[in-house]
Amino acid sequence: MNSARRHPGSAGGEQRALSCRFPKQMRIRPREETTKENAQMRKAIGRRRLRRAVSLLAFMSLSAVGIVAAPAAVANEAATVEGATVKADQGSPTGYTVEFVYRNPNATQVRLAGDLTLLDVFTGTTRYQPEAWQTGRYHAGGTEFLRDMTRDSNGNWSVSLPLHAGGLSYWYRVWDPTQGWVNKRIWDPASTNPRPPGQSSFRVRNNDVLDAVYVPYAEKQNDPVLKERAEYELPITDPAKRGTVKYIPYTTILGDGGHYLGVYLPANYDANRAEPYKVAYLAHGIFGDETDFMVPANVPNILDNMTAKGEIEPTVVVTMGNHFTGTSLGFASYNQTNAANNLVQTILPLIEENYNVSTERDGRAYAGFSYGGMTGAHVIRGYPTTFAFYGHFSGNPALSTQDYDNVATAVGNDDLFVFLGNGVFEGNLNAQNTIANNFRARGYTAETTQVPGAHDGMTASQLFTIFARDYLWSGVDSVSVTPATENLTKGWNWVKQFTANVTTNEGVSGAVTWSVEGANSAGTTISADGLLSVAANETASALTVVATSVVDPTKAASAQVTLTAPGTARVVVKAKAAPASVVRGGTFTLNVDVRAQHQHKKAPTVTGEIAVTFGGTTQVVPLTDGAAVVTLPTTGLPAGGYPVHVAYSGDSTYTPDTAVHQHLRVR
Repeated sequence: MNSARRHPGSAGGEQRALSCRFPKQMRIRPREETTKENAQMRKAIGRRRLRRAVSLLAFMSLSAVGIVAAPAAVANEAATVEGATVKADQGSPTGYTVEFVYRNPNATQVRLAGDLTLLDVFTGTTRYQPEAWQTGRYHAGGTEFLRDMTRDSNGNWSVSLPLHAGGLSYWYRVWDPTQGWVNKRIWDPASTNPRPPGQSSFRVRNNDVLDAVYVPYAEKQNDPVLKERAEYELPITDPAKRGTVKYIPYTTILGDGGHYLGVYLPANYDANRAEPYKVAYLAHGIFGDETDFMVPANVPNILDNMTAKGEIEPTVVVTMGNHFTGTSLGFASYNQTNAANNLVQTILPLIEENYNVSTERDGRAYAGFSYGGMTGAHVIRGYPTTFAFYGHFSGNPALSTQDYDNVATAVGNDDLFVFLGNGVFEGNLNAQNTIANNFRARGYTAETTQVPGAHDGMTASQLFTIFARDYLWSGVDSVSVTPATENLTKGWNWVKQFTANVTTNEGVSGAVTWSVEGANSAGTTISADGLLSVAANETASALTVVATSVVDPTKAASAQVTLTAPGTARVVVKAKAAPASVVRGGTFTLNVDVRAQHQHKKAPTVTGEIAVTFGGTTQVVPLTDGAAVVTLPTTGLPAGGYPVHVAYSGDSTYTPDTAVHQHLRVR
């Protein structure tokens, strides 16, 4: 996730503006011509449906980041706050300005650096400074942003920038002769992100560390992509709903100590829970280490937010550093075969012995960014039955025809899901689609997608969000709808309540979205809580009511509604209230009886419902054995006489009827 280097798995060569294919809300296939792609991207961003609206806070402490309202002018300078402070700023193009403050009285020069230059989905490879942000531009790696910081008399170095929403990667470059630092790359000392102890992690040894600043969404950004990023990538506001991250020492498959695994445990993790937690193992890119998915890719924040929404089961995450084959700072120390063997033979047994996690393939996922995504080929080729889910973010597995066949033979009829994606500035999805089609041809599910980003941790963050939210274990077992069938007659404004029964795992939302299919009338609708309204002018003969799980849209159920013309047999409607006069504020009790005009032993009981209109109010009441009792309140009615109008819906045997049956007096 180092912005200043070219990575394996990136498109390399020319970067182009491509149409973004987003999950579910924004599925747009790449096209060949750039002009068409740009137009499609505009269209996609404009119509993307969001799952939730992000809550913006006036004050919030987020790791090293403080979010505060822009202060009024004061006579004395406010106390300096170290770290990254996010301020609401109407004058900023994004609605927010971030002030970075680093304290080091001994430094002779300090620069803010990061993946903070902008790329535009409409103009391609042109780089813009943060001040030039506008909708359609995204902070992107590939070119290191550098900005000199200014020193005050107390040794505080500072600079301010407008930044858009999301978790954004930054670091400092420091010249400090007292420590022998010349262009030393450091993370923010004010950051509270947990990290492995000591100086042995690869990014520290390689002078390549990163940090993250978390910026909320402002409506003036007018970008649903950024709105959703803020929704997931910012730390959850309730501390009780935050998981924990720690780094545990372990010895690699080669027998070397001094290495660490990152472990994220969800909020309220229970080591004794009867059902083991699902677990995702995440591998970094060629210049990364075990901190990549924890910090710049924001996985803990993403899962905290998803879990709180009930969009995913509480999930454990394990990250590993794969530079353990020798001490080289290049490719040699990241041996992909050793990394795959180390994962399955050393890390899995260690984690499964010490944590309450799944030991079944359908409870395990593997995902990697760049070189980590490519390492996935060695994992699935060498251990095809170990994981049921694979995510390849900006790095594709190289598999032969024989490899695909071998995987299919080993997995058989069990489920296997493969997800592949990249950033729009990395190139098209041709290679990813080819790989996906190879899995699909063998009966397995595979999906591809693009997000607006380059080859960096922010792209990995967006792809992980899609992978986890839309495709990992949803925890939704089944959906059913009650009643399963309804028989109604045409020509009546029917209102029927449907209920969804959703079976889920612990902590997973049972929410559904309702829809009605087959209607010809615009007046036939269904509400968000399953109340079906069938218009009197509906001409369709059948309707389908569908309940779809919000968490897992692949889980849905339906009910069938049959609409037939009413029968032709006539009815007699008798409606009478006694007494026929009450004092204002009193209530009439109306007894309604509907029966066949020609009574005989085989005459079916009248079914359906009646609509009673009195004093300007209509009540719809179902018939029970051809009868109903309706209360008619007089509250708010002036004294006088009021007609009682009774309409009968009709059913498959009997024809509708409507008439005024009585005049009631209010005294």
